[in-house]
Amino acid sequence: MPRMSADSHRLSILNAEEVENLYGLPRFTDEDRHLYFDLSVPEREAVDACTASVAAHLVLQFGYFKAKRQFFNYEQDDVFEDLRYVLGRHFPERNVASIKTPSRPTRLAHQQIILKLFDYHPCDIAAKEELEHRAQRTSLLSTQPVYILRETLQYLSIQRIVAPTYTFLQDMVGRVVAHERNRITQLLGQSLTPVLEVQLDALLQADEQVYRINALKREPKDFSYIELRREVERRKFFQPLHEFAKSFLAAAGLSNESGKY
Repeated sequence: MPRMSADSHRLSILNAEEVENLYGLPRFTDEDRHLYFDLSVPEREAVDACTASVAAHLVLQFGYFKAKRQFFNYEQDDVFEDLRYVLGRHFPERNVASIKTPSRPTRLAHQQIILKLFDYHPCDIAAKEELEHRAQRTSLLSTQPVYILRETLQYLSIQRIVAPTYTFLQDMVGRVVAHERNRITQLLGQSLTPVLEVQLDALLQADEQVYRINALKREPKDFSYIELRREVERRKFFQPLHEFAKSFLAAAGLSNESGKY
């Protein structure tokens, strides 16, 4: 069963460290800074068209986008070392104290510049709808939330779409998992005969404190008459359920992995 966050109705798909790796502000080493804050010719042209304060933060966002394919709203103290490096490399005549935090309109303008230069797209309403449709198709292969999330993130990367917030993805995966389980439940309700329902219920009944469903995993101890007779009786009991399962799983459109589960 999917885990729920302790303080939320949302699925707990990733742990805190995994979420930080995907969405957290990059923490660069000096080697990282040398790599990510290097500017291509088009990036240099975009930077040169801005004032020093705006340009310095644009360089930061360039580097952060290259590292995470995300946009970040940060306090200047959180990026002090990165900002000092950018100034020393690209604006040696300026110091950190002279650089102002960009306004919201400036940050949005930076995002548009970055999207255009890197040929990326925002995850708008249409993209989110398509994302959920694809996730629903993925749920036919597996309803494991982490599997659906990983496939979704891979699709976003291939399509060059900026990933939406983690909470959106949590909610989307939760809806998809619930939808698929409701679909299977409804199909079962339509397909099960009263006789099969009785047999399925019998699997969950305890016989000498052992559930009958555990007999599925039991192997004969030996080839004695008693053991062979038990095996025959076991096969007779499970045969109708086995035949139903084969036809139902095929009709439900489930993958082999989901069928085994």
